[in-house]
Amino acid sequence: MTPNDSPWYYEQIDLGFNYRMTDIQAALGLSQLKRLDAALHKRKEIAQRYDEYLANLPIKLPITHSNSQSSWHLYTIQIDTAKFDRDIVFNHLRKLGIGVNVHYIPVHTQPYYQNLGFNWGDFPNAEHYFHQTISLPIYPDLTHEQQLQVVDAVKASLKEGEK
Repeated sequence: MTPNDSPWYYEQIDLGFNYRMTDIQAALGLSQLKRLDAALHKRKEIAQRYDEYLANLPIKLPITHSNSQSSWHLYTIQIDTAKFDRDIVFNHLRKLGIGVNVHYIPVHTQPYYQNLGFNWGDFPNAEHYFHQTISLPIYPDLTHEQQLQVVDAVKASLKEGEK
C-alpha cells in the first residue's frame, strides 16, 4: 500500500498563512476557556483508562513524565511492525467503526518540502515513528462504553494484523 492509497493520507502542497483571528473568534475562544479545565480533566481520565486497559497488549503506549502535563490532544499507540502490519491493524479498526487516524506524516516528506530537496531517509526517527503509529479516539465526550469498544477493537485488530 502506498501512502496516497491510505485513508489518512494528505499532502501539504504549499505553505499556509498565519491569519489573525477576528473579534468574534476571540470572544468564542474566551467563552470556551471556561470549559477548558473540565475538558482537560476528562481527556486525562480517558488517557489513564487507555493506559490501564492497553497495558498488557504488545504495543507501545504514550510516554508520560511526572514533571509535565499533557493536554491529551492525541492518544497514540505504536505498533511493532516486525510483529504486526500497521496498515492491516489500522484498516481493521476502521472496518470495525473505530475512528483511528495516523498523526502525523513527517513534514519533510510533504511535496512542498520534497521540492526543496528533502527526501525520505533524511529523518529516520520521524519516519520510523510515522510507520508504526495509530491515533486512537480521545475526546471529552468519549463514553466509558465507547472506550471499551475501542479497546476490544484494538485487541481484535492486532490479531488480524499479526504477521
